[in-house]
Amino acid sequence: MSLTNSQAHSTDQPHGQPQLHSIRAVTPPGSAQHEQSLLAQLGADTDQGLLALLLSSAPVAIVMVNGLGQILYVNDKLGEMFGYAPEELIGQAIETLIPERFHFDHRQHRSGFRQNPHVRPMGSGMDLAGRRKDGAEFPLEAGLSFIPVGNDLLVMGSITDITRRKQTEEILERRVEERTREIERRREVADGLRDILAVLNSNQSLDAILSHIAGQACRLLHADASAICRMDDEPGPPIVQASYGLPAYSGEGADALALLAGFDTAGGPLPAGGEATSGGPQVIQHADSVRISSAQHKPAKPDPQPLLVETSYNAVLTVPLVIKDEAYGSLMLYYREPRRFSAEEIELAYTVGDQTALAIENARLRTQVERTAVAAERSRIARDLHDSVTQTLFSASIIAEVLPRLWQRNSQEAERRLDELRQLTRGALAEMRTLLLELRPATLIEVELGELLRQLTEAIMGRARMPITLEVEGNTLLPPDVKVAFYHIAQEALNNVAKHARASQAWLRIVRNGDGAELTVRDNGRGFVLDKVTPEHLGLSIMHERAEAIGAQLQVESRLGSGTEVTIRWPAG
Repeated sequence: MSLTNSQAHSTDQPHGQPQLHSIRAVTPPGSAQHEQSLLAQLGADTDQGLLALLLSSAPVAIVMVNGLGQILYVNDKLGEMFGYAPEELIGQAIETLIPERFHFDHRQHRSGFRQNPHVRPMGSGMDLAGRRKDGAEFPLEAGLSFIPVGNDLLVMGSITDITRRKQTEEILERRVEERTREIERRREVADGLRDILAVLNSNQSLDAILSHIAGQACRLLHADASAICRMDDEPGPPIVQASYGLPAYSGEGADALALLAGFDTAGGPLPAGGEATSGGPQVIQHADSVRISSAQHKPAKPDPQPLLVETSYNAVLTVPLVIKDEAYGSLMLYYREPRRFSAEEIELAYTVGDQTALAIENARLRTQVERTAVAAERSRIARDLHDSVTQTLFSASIIAEVLPRLWQRNSQEAERRLDELRQLTRGALAEMRTLLLELRPATLIEVELGELLRQLTEAIMGRARMPITLEVEGNTLLPPDVKVAFYHIAQEALNNVAKHARASQAWLRIVRNGDGAELTVRDNGRGFVLDKVTPEHLGLSIMHERAEAIGAQLQVESRLGSGTEVTIRWPAG
């Protein structure tokens, strides 16, 4: 087969393709004589050897077919690619090189190409497949060009095996999918840990926080169940504080759960491979699988009630909970399928364990703060009892002692002293009621604010022996937190009047206006310079904090010699 310079194409040929002018159809297309004539014409030129050498040594596989789809020529590269000797393919249908399931579609495509021939370059986006002699299939790309020869159309195809490229693409796709899953996993972990932190910073109880962490641990580490256990001071199995996916255990069930947790029933760690499981995340494993001893656990004495422990877990990951260098307990994660744990999973389990320990430590600190606050409140009440009620009662007792003798000498003075005694005892009674209210915080919420302020003013009047005018306008039903804040701010302001103002008169006024409320405490005392008083002095910082906590605005006005006025407006505006 050869192409010579005399077969060069012209730019005015149809479809812009080269045409072999020297090849003329001398026999009907499709006949053996026709093919031999074509081959004879293609090989008639002097450059036949050079062209055959070029096609044979081409780096791509080349095939030429006629209009009926019969193979006229293949080079060595194509024979090697498909596993045929070149002469085996001459005269065969081109569908020999295509998987059988594509034969019909390819014939339709070939017919359409014959009606509308065009150049199709390599990599045109078509998913093509070839079939080797041994039946093996592989992906390929095919570029097409055509040569009109007489009444026939010769189609030349250049074929490239893209198996390696497809494999590379699949590897890249897998890596992209793995990376996408990894990013999604990291986002899930970040969201889960952020959610745990939000719960840690909430006002929920320790049990609620630990239950939330146990559930999040299962979700983040894809465990079937989890438990947070605390080691008791007395010998015995650990105590389950919170769990997720596990039933409640007691008796033998608790012992079996201890085994699930990696402890013996005396509270000590179980051996794994002859070594004690302590000090870090523990995996009890056997060969290539992971198992737990509870699967073989039987109670020493038969129990009439069936053992309620789920024994189908075949893997457990235990993370120690250490608080201030002291072993507190452990976080356990249970899996029904045997498995190994990656370093990333163990690190995440460590992180969740740290969050659990932080929650427990926060609860301890909160308890300590509450105890300290209770102790401080008791000390304050004791001081108030000493400074107010005790002194008031002492004064009342002295008046009561001298009153009989005074009555004999000066009845008018005795009547004045008797009235003073009545005020002292009423003040002491009001002061005791106020202290009892503070000892029972729930009462502050139950009693109406107007009544609370009445008892407060009576207590301060009994202590300071100073008249206080109380004005209540409108309905004083307020939200509990607002009511408590108003009461304590009024209490702090009146205490300042009694201790520091040297006033002869004070006024307390509360007004309910629409959805808001305003409370004012005013006196005619000596006043002070605001700029020269630190926030800690006179309880100003505490009053501001209480106002901010309920979204209210606190205003303090005072001038030397003109008294002081404290106003709180809720809501602020």
